[in-house]
Amino acid sequence: MIKNERDLWKLLKKSSAGILFDRIENWAVPGVPDLLGYNQNKTFFTLELKATKGNKIALSPHQVSWHLRHGPGSFILVARSPKRGTSATCCKNTTRGGLARGRAHPKKNQDPGFVGGLRAGGPTHFFLYKGSQIMDLVEHGLKTKPIVGGLHISEIVRFLNGLGANAPRP
Repeated sequence: MIKNERDLWKLLKKSSAGILFDRIENWAVPGVPDLLGYNQNKTFFTLELKATKGNKIALSPHQVSWHLRHGPGSFILVARSPKRGTSATCCKNTTRGGLARGRAHPKKNQDPGFVGGLRAGGPTHFFLYKGSQIMDLVEHGLKTKPIVGGLHISEIVRFLNGLGANAPRP
């Protein structure tokens, strides 16, 4: 279970084959993301790590400013732990291939399209957002649609490993 950003960092480091991460501990320039990543396609990106128990994500004004000023290579990874109340929302697959929000504790005969299960003791969910989505994250929290999300960190790593795959090679 992910309790804090340090736990998220340990899991990501262990699970990120093909990506080289450098942890940035920067007290001189507030707002700089936690990680600098370099993937197998020779693409650099930054990653801000966040751990939360609810839908709200704690982002400082410096972090917001940094992500607004930097381009498409900045991302925010959020891990939501399973200690949640009964009013939580979860994602549901729709017939059109999209996602919709629903009750965390579906009724007995509810649609089997629900993914997850956000009741206490359930799995941690991971959500990856573009840095450009930071204002939506501040305003709406995890109700903001992620670019990648799911029960396994491997889905996030696969996406980050694919960054720059279509870029021309020298």
